[in-house]
Amino acid sequence: MPNMERKGHILDTEATPSRLDITKLAHDLDCFTEGDLCQLAKITPGTAEAWRKRGTGPEYTRIGNTVLYPRKPLADFLHSRVRRGGVVRAKDLL
Repeated sequence: MPNMERKGHILDTEATPSRLDITKLAHDLDCFTEGDLCQLAKITPGTAEAWRKRGTGPEYTRIGNTVLYPRKPLADFLHSRVRRGGVVRAKDLL
């Protein structure tokens, strides 16, 4: 078996950024992680993925396998989904 412990190799755990490193990097870049979005919007990762596939969710960028949501476009997306108060009868929608 080849030497899997050399620096920079994909199996070298020291070279693989941890979840905390990715979250810190995202916040340093003024972005949210997918986990942040899920907590904020109370959605599952599957819903976030479906939004990306359909193009119906907030703008995002991908760095490797990591999905990041820039703060301003995410805020704009959330503001666009604000509902007005009041009751609408179903027959009034037809």
